[in-house]
Amino acid sequence: MTKYFKLFLFLFVVTITSVTVVSCAEDGVNGLDGVDGIDGEDGEDGEDLTIEPTIFENKSSLQPLVSIQPQFNYVEAYSLISSTDELADGFKLLGAQDGAGFLQDGDGYIYVVNSEDDHAVSRIHFDEYMNPTGGEWLLTDDVADEARQCSATMWEAAIHGGSQDIFLSASESINYDVKGIDPWVETPTPTADFGLDALGEFSWENAVPLPKDAYSGKTVIIGGDDDSSGSEGQVILYYSENGDADLTGGKIYVLKLKEVSNSAGGVQDVVAGTIYNESNLDLQVSYEVEFVEIVNGAAMTKNEMEDACVAVQASAFMRVEDVDYQKGDDANARNVFFAVTGRGPNANTYNDWGTIYKLELDDDSPLTGSLTQIVSGNTETNNADGNNSLLQSPDNICVTENFVYYQEDPNSFDRNHAAYIYQTNLNGDNSHVVLELLVRQDLDPTGSTGYSGEFGALIDVSDKLGQPDTFMLALQPHYWESDDFVVDGLPDDQGGQIILLKGLPR
Repeated sequence: MTKYFKLFLFLFVVTITSVTVVSCAEDGVNGLDGVDGIDGEDGEDGEDLTIEPTIFENKSSLQPLVSIQPQFNYVEAYSLISSTDELADGFKLLGAQDGAGFLQDGDGYIYVVNSEDDHAVSRIHFDEYMNPTGGEWLLTDDVADEARQCSATMWEAAIHGGSQDIFLSASESINYDVKGIDPWVETPTPTADFGLDALGEFSWENAVPLPKDAYSGKTVIIGGDDDSSGSEGQVILYYSENGDADLTGGKIYVLKLKEVSNSAGGVQDVVAGTIYNESNLDLQVSYEVEFVEIVNGAAMTKNEMEDACVAVQASAFMRVEDVDYQKGDDANARNVFFAVTGRGPNANTYNDWGTIYKLELDDDSPLTGSLTQIVSGNTETNNADGNNSLLQSPDNICVTENFVYYQEDPNSFDRNHAAYIYQTNLNGDNSHVVLELLVRQDLDPTGSTGYSGEFGALIDVSDKLGQPDTFMLALQPHYWESDDFVVDGLPDDQGGQIILLKGLPR
């Protein structure tokens, strides 16, 4: 017992001592701070950031006024020039841009375009990267034969014949000729007489020359007559056998059906002395046609031309709009396409919503061929055999080697959507919406949500730019109005825009 008691005391004393020692120890003294190291040497400066110039970027202060549809989400849009831009020489893009042509000018380019509602034509200069650098007006409404200048085609000597490029600007109303304007003129004369009287007086929507070797040694121009009165709309042919660039000595012809529908899906010969129209044609059925001469047509007034067309029983179309031919080779160029805009569902005509046609001219002569209606918006009215229930008033048209692009103008009547551009194959199958014109309420002084606006020329510039599948597109946003857009000789208050499309198949 004594042993255990002594052991207990020993352990107790050791424990207390340990606790006391731990609890009473003082903190150690801090050590000395270390010496800072020597700073490293600065590295060499990197190279300055260099942004390579490119064609494919917005050149305008305003974003592109289009919306690409999901089916074509690989297509990109870039704005080149808008009415809000002022170029270095003071030029502004004014009015509603419609027909256009594009030429290479050294390292840069020129773009000539109708300003439809200003009754004018402008020329815009671009550098090699498509930056707009300046512009001037080649025609203003002060000209004696003032007219609405609608669609247009650039006659390129290298393609169409002759030794001179000519901008063929079509006069639709007020006056009724085709104007031939020199796109290279150094000092513009915007009030000069540019009329090509030999082509005759119609409500010209466009006048399209075929390539020089489509019919070698001949001049062939196909035009659309945007008319719904008198003889109604005609498909026009100007034809000269006096060389590939004769704009003074040719003859005027209009299209006449040789066959029509038998109302059972087949065809039958026409009855002599009868005037036929689009109601006598079935969708995607081909009919033989001919062009009949309007004797002494160059000397006629517009009203006399109407009477002459009736006298030869020219076939009637409800406002023939734009015309284009298939690209690729000379044989393809004998395939001509045109749009007919129609009159709307309340006009009681034979074409409410619009149609697209393919005219295949014979190899040995442009005076005969076959005609096929390849697209129709008349799905429930008229012949009720249409294949595009969205279609409303087709206007401009662009044909490549493989596709037809047709564009809407829903300003007179609509199907509750803004203007579309469609793509279809050369037979009118499987139309798809490519893009839609944007209606921006912030640009409309009234804030309207209406569908006011349409497209102008869509032209393939791939070869000239050296960039595949590249197009220029003129826009007519009619809702965009401002007093800032009105100047002397250019009285319309509408704005416009030119855009570039990258990746659109051709």
